[in-house]
Amino acid sequence: MDEANRSLVDQATLTRRGFLRVAALLAGGAAIGTLSACGAQPSAPAPAAPAKPAESKPAETKPAAPAAQAPAAQPAAQQAPSSAKPGEFDWKKYKGTTINLALNKHPYTESLMPLLDQFKEETGMNAQFLILPEAEYFRKIELDMSTGAGEYDVFMTGPTRNWTYAKPGWLEPLDKYLGDAKLTHPEYNHADFFPLLREANMWDKTVGGGIGKEHTWAIPVHVETYVLAYRKDIFDEKGIKVPTNLEEWYDAAKKATFKDKDGSQIYGTIQRGVREGNTGTGFVSAYRAYGNVDFDDNFNVQVNQPGAVKFYEQWAQTIKETSTPGWTSITWYEGKESFTQGKYAMYFDCDFFGAGYEDKNTSKVAGKVGYAPPLAPSPDKRWSNVFTWALGMSAASKNKEAAWYLIQWATSKQRLLDASVKYNNFNPTRKSIFDDPKVQEIMGAWGSGTYLPTVLDNLTKNARIAYRPNPELPAFNVRTSQALQDIWNGKPAQRAMDEAAEEINANMTKAGWRKG
Repeated sequence: MDEANRSLVDQATLTRRGFLRVAALLAGGAAIGTLSACGAQPSAPAPAAPAKPAESKPAETKPAAPAAQAPAAQPAAQQAPSSAKPGEFDWKKYKGTTINLALNKHPYTESLMPLLDQFKEETGMNAQFLILPEAEYFRKIELDMSTGAGEYDVFMTGPTRNWTYAKPGWLEPLDKYLGDAKLTHPEYNHADFFPLLREANMWDKTVGGGIGKEHTWAIPVHVETYVLAYRKDIFDEKGIKVPTNLEEWYDAAKKATFKDKDGSQIYGTIQRGVREGNTGTGFVSAYRAYGNVDFDDNFNVQVNQPGAVKFYEQWAQTIKETSTPGWTSITWYEGKESFTQGKYAMYFDCDFFGAGYEDKNTSKVAGKVGYAPPLAPSPDKRWSNVFTWALGMSAASKNKEAAWYLIQWATSKQRLLDASVKYNNFNPTRKSIFDDPKVQEIMGAWGSGTYLPTVLDNLTKNARIAYRPNPELPAFNVRTSQALQDIWNGKPAQRAMDEAAEEINANMTKAGWRKG
């Protein structure tokens, strides 16, 4: 990890007032979506009863060669040998308990829903859930935790969100559950998760560093790194070189912007545009590859430095000239669906979107997509940000041990294998599942064989968290996303980034993290 530990004294925690400051920024640019599955209103946090989706059967597959990666050593608490035998573990210890889940509208969520009836059958527990679109989901769960309501026992989180939730004590550390043979099944094997993903969800609460140390805050259920998806058919027809850097990306996008034979407009590229998310994913991956950072060691923001300003300007120019006029409203989902429907030639975003691109039942580009590494000035400088959706536990939960049963059940080998093979939860977070012949064959066929090696290179060589750990990251991302929109709308890049830097520095000073 690039975030080495630093001797930063914790001067403050993210209080309710601090959360409301972040929430106000988010609300200013968020597009509120309709609720999914539960039908609850944003102001009414009570979860609804779970739906019962019909199960589908996995496709027939043939064995393929597994990928290789050795797991890293585990902290002692996670290596604790179990004295219990598999047959002695009582899955129905908390029979009759109801666990409330808060879930983001996401492919992982779709893969979990069909499994919840089986959870009830095997444990005797009920799982009630609330599903919300991403921006609204984060506001909902953070409000619940910041007020101490504890309405949701288990919820979807991830490394960068853990920094906001763990510091003020909202998030329950999972180490004591992982190390307790009475609470964790002897065959669970936390070491089976990719080392990078385990470490990403560990943090010692040192602002500015401490990733991979001390506490495990969540268990990864889905991982995304960032790759350049491109239309092989368009590139071949027009003789376009697959881009490796920003300049080549711009040139390829210009050449791939044209009117199709049926008169429809094909744009060279699509990227996220909404204020709360357009500087994450592909953007921040390339931003770091070009030597730019978010903050210096004293938490002075660096987005208005010459290299960063140039990067923002180049990115905005490419989007302005080769993408949709409605870019500022594009969410990750809309970008994915638009690419799937053949309206764009490139999408530099989540690798796991490949599952949708390659679905012959719904995709117009199935069999026409290639997958290339993240943009960088040279191959040795490639960088992919990494994010894992993970299941965490609220520190205010009144059913913590039962909540841990749900987390370990949902993240067990068999359940995560079912989620992948039956319900398209790609990419798998356990090495054993990534190596499973059925999973290997599915992913190995994507992009005429380009998907799997590109993703494995990310997971083993290029992927690391792109940000310094700090509880104010959501506010940082909102403000830098706004600055990128400002440049796209015509504001001079240096001015846009200076204005953003002034506000971010003021926020970091107010929060107590900036050292001068």
